[in-house]
Amino acid sequence: MLPPDSWAWFHRLTNPLVQALVRRNVSPSAVTLTGLGVVLASCLWLVLARRILPFCLLVTAGALLDSVDGAVARAGGRVTKFGAYLDALCDRYSEAAVILAVAAVTGYWALSLVALAGGMLVSYAKARAAMEAPVANREWPDLMERTERGIFYIVGLAVSQVVPWKPFGHDLFWWTLIVFCVLVHATVLQRIRRAKRLIEARSG
Repeated sequence: MLPPDSWAWFHRLTNPLVQALVRRNVSPSAVTLTGLGVVLASCLWLVLARRILPFCLLVTAGALLDSVDGAVARAGGRVTKFGAYLDALCDRYSEAAVILAVAAVTGYWALSLVALAGGMLVSYAKARAAMEAPVANREWPDLMERTERGIFYIVGLAVSQVVPWKPFGHDLFWWTLIVFCVLVHATVLQRIRRAKRLIEARSG
């Protein structure tokens, strides 16, 4: 996980959008659902049009909206537990839709399913641990959280479309998936180890 201050430039970049949404009294949940809608529509378009580079741009736009909903909630004084819950659910739908749509176009179903399972387990490992012992988000600074997974996946997909290099007969997106799967399941193991330590220390 990148340190929080690594994203200071991003917060400065998106602040005008955040402030515009707050001035118009846009609900943070509406921003969340709009971001999900953009991603789902982009995935459908990819399956129909099979144009990967424009898809990467569209998904990035949807991810941008998803990334500012929390800032809109904080700036507008509208932070709620249900909003955080809804955001987490929408994140899972978005991630699954992107991976499955790309699998349908590239044909890399086996690797994509392994990648999808890993992404879901990274999130579940923390959520399930929180049911056994009190834990805070800041206690889970792991390797491949959702932001890092999204960036790694989309950048690898986009680069594979402009760089025709095929090491050992496989394109760069195939190799992206291989590395992605290794890193994401390593993150699951990392979280299991941390969960064991926290649960044993706090469950009485």
